[in-house]
Amino acid sequence: MAIEDTFRGAKNAYIYYFAYLTTVAQEIGMERAIALENKMCEARGILDGKIMKEQADINEFDAKAVASLAENYVESIGASPEVIEESPKKVSFKVVRCPLYEAAQAVGLEDEIIEALCRAGPVRNMDSMVKQLNPNLNYQLRKFRSATDNFCEETIVLG
Repeated sequence: MAIEDTFRGAKNAYIYYFAYLTTVAQEIGMERAIALENKMCEARGILDGKIMKEQADINEFDAKAVASLAENYVESIGASPEVIEESPKKVSFKVVRCPLYEAAQAVGLEDEIIEALCRAGPVRNMDSMVKQLNPNLNYQLRKFRSATDNFCEETIVLG
């Protein structure tokens, strides 16, 4: 029940956020709004990564160690990542249920805009965060979902 409550709360917060973002986009254009989201999420990822590094009891941040921290981070917004491949150099997981995707759909955004926002926002945030833990790591969105009942595939990879 707690994960469901977290999911609903995050979805409601993201509905508010995406409603604001679309209002801003009507004034300055979606391209500029996405660029600003990108900038904000990169800065937030750097901050989150520094905090995680200070708080973690880990000396070496390989892909597997960082994926464990990233998984907790993603779960904190009610998403449910599922590891599908794991090694010290690469961890891939799928995210089936995502409050950001459902919130963006709720405000009427089309999938191509949702994907662009995701790549500029949460993916940029996560990439900036993992780079604070290990500058040789990359966080990538390998596959964007094609429907609500589909999934995104995300990867943390060394190199």
